[in-house]
Amino acid sequence: MNGRPRNKLDSARTVPMQVLSLGMPRTGTVSMQAALELLGCNPTYHGYTALYQLDHLPAWTAAFEAKYHHNGNLFTRQQWDQLLGSYGAVTDSPCICFAEDLINAYPDAKVVLVEREVEAWYQSFQGLVTEYYLPIHRTLQYLDPQLIGPTARMFSYVFKDEQGFFRAGSKKELQQNAKTVYKEHYELVRRVCPKERLLEFDLKEGWGPLCAFLGKKKPGVPFPRLNERGTLAERSKEFQKRSLLNVLRNLGFIVASVGVALFAVRWVKAKKVTGNDNRQP
Repeated sequence: MNGRPRNKLDSARTVPMQVLSLGMPRTGTVSMQAALELLGCNPTYHGYTALYQLDHLPAWTAAFEAKYHHNGNLFTRQQWDQLLGSYGAVTDSPCICFAEDLINAYPDAKVVLVEREVEAWYQSFQGLVTEYYLPIHRTLQYLDPQLIGPTARMFSYVFKDEQGFFRAGSKKELQQNAKTVYKEHYELVRRVCPKERLLEFDLKEGWGPLCAFLGKKKPGVPFPRLNERGTLAERSKEFQKRSLLNVLRNLGFIVASVGVALFAVRWVKAKKVTGNDNRQP
């Protein structure tokens, strides 16, 4: 798999947008990212990409505000290129939250749709819901304003916003709305995407249908079937370690600042006492 993309917000498109993989989270998005990169769609934007691209978060926030809160103008092709200009494909949220926008912005890109049976998907999605609403994440948002804070705010448009993608302001509403939004998403993609641009793909079919649709040569390796839950758990642990380092650094700064302040107060008091003693007859 290709290494992490550069960390600067791209000013223009440097590679063609080849594929929009618009299946919902927990439908094999990690496997699709790996497969598309093996096919030369380097790099492929995944949900976890944003965790390494903090300079992308203001643009995502602006895109969500415009589309879901009607605050600002919808993104144009130029703005999508500024955000996704060095990516040859996309998959997972936040990208899939803008399915129609991206389909229209990139008329030459092929669209791949991976869908699971809704009940099986929901059982897997529950794990994502539970992790997102862990109390520790809420605490870390305040203790780590450099990393967890901004990424949590961006993903709140997906998972914790009554006007956002899942139309849910709480864990209970997210669980209630998940299946409905899941079905609506696939209906939307099928409705707005021209049939000749769309492949409904089952990961079990392997390279054959995907390569034929994209006009790519089959790689000399098996189709990647990654354990999505395990892979995402590993990425989450790495992310949390980075966050905890920030927390320790922030707490250390606070403790040091308090220590300096207390020392200054004691020093001033000591000077006053010394001054009073010197004035005694």
